[in-house]
Amino acid sequence: MRLLLLYLIFVFAAAAHGNNGAPADATGVAPRVPFKVQLARISISFDNSTNKYDQVKIQFDDSEAHSVIARRDDSQVAKNGQATVHREQPQTAFMLSDFEAKTISQVNRTLLATLEEFGSIVKNQNWGRALYLDSYFPRFLRSYHVMICAAKDSPEALPRGALVRDEDYDVSLNSPKSDARIKMWQTDKDRIMKLRISTQELIIQTKNWQKDELNNPKRNPELSYSGEFDRAFTSFVRNYFGYVP
Repeated sequence: MRLLLLYLIFVFAAAAHGNNGAPADATGVAPRVPFKVQLARISISFDNSTNKYDQVKIQFDDSEAHSVIARRDDSQVAKNGQATVHREQPQTAFMLSDFEAKTISQVNRTLLATLEEFGSIVKNQNWGRALYLDSYFPRFLRSYHVMICAAKDSPEALPRGALVRDEDYDVSLNSPKSDARIKMWQTDKDRIMKLRISTQELIIQTKNWQKDELNNPKRNPELSYSGEFDRAFTSFVRNYFGYVP
C-alpha cells in the first residue's frame, strides 16, 4: 500500500514538474556537474589463493583512521596506525558484533545522505549531477554488498540479485557506461518513476534498520537482519542498473 501511495504521489508530481536538468551537449549527454559526494570509502582486498574477498576497509572523509571488517576478526585502526582488534569466534561469525553494527550504521548515514541527494537529482532530472554521482555510486553499492556479506560471514547475507556486476561500471569521471546508464533512464518512460519510488523506499527501510536494530542498545545480535531492507536495497540496485524488465 505504501508503494502504491508513493507511486500516485510521484505520478501527480511528475505531471506538474518540468525538466530542469543541465542542457545536453552535441552528443546528447549533459556536462557533469561536480558536487561533494558524501559516501564512505569502501575498499575490498582479495585473497589471491581463493579469489575471494579477504577484508573490507571503510574510511570516512579524508581521515587515515579506518575500520576493517573481515570474515573473522575485525579491527579499528587509528590515525597513528595503532589497531584495536575485535575478535570473533568461528561459530558466531554470522552474527553482527557491536563493532560491525556501529560501523555499518556509520556507513548507512552516508548512504542515506546520498539517497536524499539522488532523489532530488532524479526528481529535478539534473543529469549533470547524475553523471557525476555515477562515477562513485556503483562502486559503493557493490562494495556495500561485500561489506554486509563479510560482516555476516556469508555470501548470501544480501541477495545475489543486488550485487552490482563488475562490467556495469568504471571508476572514472568520464565513463561511457555512465553516459549509457543515464540515457537509459531518460529513454525508458517508466524508469525515472521506478527510481524515485525505490529510492524513497530504501530511505525508509534504511532508517528503520538503523532504529530497530543497528542503533538499538538492546538488539539481539542473532537477529540483526532486516528482510525489508534487503528487499528495498535489491529493488533499488535493480532499478538503478536496469536489471529489471
